[in-house]
Amino acid sequence: MDRADAKRKDLASGDKLVLRPLIGLMNGLNPDKIERFVVEEIEKHRRLREEAVRLETLLDSDADQTALTGNRRAYISAMIAVHAQQTVVSTLLDILGYIPEIPKTTHR
Repeated sequence: MDRADAKRKDLASGDKLVLRPLIGLMNGLNPDKIERFVVEEIEKHRRLREEAVRLETLLDSDADQTALTGNRRAYISAMIAVHAQQTVVSTLLDILGYIPEIPKTTHR
């Protein structure tokens, strides 16, 4: 068993929240390809987080109770997506074994 296989086995059997299907999907890919997935998913996480922050700002500035209910629901949905994506990113980083350099991007 090589080092990458040992790491994957450790991830699958540990107590940390890990998306096991990602371990299988990344199995056999070279680190450069895994790194590309990691960078893409980190960028996606950033976009989701920016949207959640935007929605939170609407909540803070909204006095209308009807709109508040819709905005609150949208904010909660956005935060669910942010946290789910964080688990994706965390799992992929564990599989990769290091934090790659991420290009600075602006989505605004």
